[in-house]
Amino acid sequence: MKLKTPIEIDFLEFFKTGKFDYLKLGQTKEWIINNFPDPDCYDSSFLTEEVNIWTYGGIELHFENKKLYLIFSDYWYEGKLTDTKQLKLSKWIFEDIDTLKLLFVLTKLNEHNIDYKKKTDNLGVLLRLKSGIELTFENLDDTEGLNTNEFQLASFSLVAENPYRWKE
Repeated sequence: MKLKTPIEIDFLEFFKTGKFDYLKLGQTKEWIINNFPDPDCYDSSFLTEEVNIWTYGGIELHFENKKLYLIFSDYWYEGKLTDTKQLKLSKWIFEDIDTLKLLFVLTKLNEHNIDYKKKTDNLGVLLRLKSGIELTFENLDDTEGLNTNEFQLASFSLVAENPYRWKE
């Protein structure tokens, strides 16, 4: 679907509520193609099982069995988290990507009363926001002895919770 004006995506609102315009996990490709702007990249056979990821700049929609199961991004370090013809981004914490370290992001979440749970393991730090957004922080440069508060945000996603991920 082509729009005359882009849809605005406010990342603060997205992190607070999980709201990404009218998209919801579980919606079908067919519903999305009829009710949301066309992606920048997808195959014309969009209703087949073969196409699993649509992109809007640095944001990806992931499908399984023709249903949306993930809204994902890890592209801001490549400069791809920008406005597109179809999406206008209100970037919030992504305005300055050099600040996206765990302590900074935790501070911003707390400033906006965004509840989360935190898990640290040998791969990094995972935050699960009440909204369903998951934030992954990693030691991207493999710096020896780096404090986890200095880990960088590596990705964010809206995804159904995996209960096994939170077991001790």
